[in-house]
Amino acid sequence: MNISKDMRWVIGIAGLAIGGYFLFKHSKKEADISLGSMSSTAKPVKINQGGRATALVEPNWNASFDMNYVNDVKKWLQGKPIVRLSQLQATKFAKQIKEAKRSFNDDEEAVAQVFKRLQDKTQVADLSRVFYVQYKKDLYQYLRSFLSSSEMTDLVKKPVRNLPKYRLA
Repeated sequence: MNISKDMRWVIGIAGLAIGGYFLFKHSKKEADISLGSMSSTAKPVKINQGGRATALVEPNWNASFDMNYVNDVKKWLQGKPIVRLSQLQATKFAKQIKEAKRSFNDDEEAVAQVFKRLQDKTQVADLSRVFYVQYKKDLYQYLRSFLSSSEMTDLVKKPVRNLPKYRLA
């Protein structure tokens, strides 16, 4: 089979375009950092307790989708009780988010309702933990799978960013 010079150019340009598309798409996914994966760069804070100094690391307050956020907050507060999301409520919210993703016409309003009802970032972490335990999926990544970037910002990121870090019981 003999391929003409013009056809070689078309095939070459098409190959470059397809390769460029996949390279761009991959780099875009790597650059989109979730609220739960930002690492803490905080330095330990030394606190005197009964004559001995202990070092505490300040939690990453932006990592509310991290399932360990609650544990980090508890360490930071040194045992003070915090308000948590009940298991029943977290299960209900997780199911509501799971059912919001459909084959056609996702239910963005259901996602918005859940994040409007959460009262602090520890409740976001509780919801994230329950969602992972029930569905074996990361909550933030699941939301990204069906919400556009503008919907993620409006329905998830902004409401979570405006929540208090924790509430004492």
